[in-house]
Amino acid sequence: MQQYELRQKLIEGTIKTIAREGLDKASTKQIALAAAVNEVYIYRCFSDKEDMINMTFSYLDDELTVRVLYHVPVMYMQELEYETRCRLFIQEIWKCLLGNKDKCLAYIRYYYSPYFAKYSVTTHKQRYIPLLKKFEDAFKDEANIWMILNHILNTMLDFAVKVHNDEIKNDDDTAEHVFRVIYHSVKQYFKNTEKNMLKTNDIE
Repeated sequence: MQQYELRQKLIEGTIKTIAREGLDKASTKQIALAAAVNEVYIYRCFSDKEDMINMTFSYLDDELTVRVLYHVPVMYMQELEYETRCRLFIQEIWKCLLGNKDKCLAYIRYYYSPYFAKYSVTTHKQRYIPLLKKFEDAFKDEANIWMILNHILNTMLDFAVKVHNDEIKNDDDTAEHVFRVIYHSVKQYFKNTEKNMLKTNDIE
């Protein structure tokens, strides 16, 4: 097995273990067992356990960023009212978060842990720079776009963990509620919801 394949299997094992056991209980033995590989390979692919966990978050964060950027074009559909565009965009990201329980819970548990602030917050911000640029013309000059996008992500993660823990239903009513909570909390920062706020050439 190639090192890349081993690395990927260990990342997948880390995701499963963190999602089901939490960060504190995610031992290298459990991760190796979940990955179905010998524990010794962890130290051939990563410098240590913390490096493996951090790289796992980077993998998940990269995947989420790519999916978010993939759905940005809906915001340029000028034939739709702006609120409708926002709804479609938010609900597509919502589907991504609900699409894989283990990935979502592993992401959430790391994102709200001391590991994130210590190791990953800087690269996380850098990862989202392209998204910030996509939306910079949508908001008022005084708006802090990073804080707005961070608020949107946090709101969606808070609701997603409730769905995955069976505290609320995974249905259309919940999806619409999530959209409403987000939209009404950020629309005050939009430049003008009656017009197309995003320049067509920004999509390139």
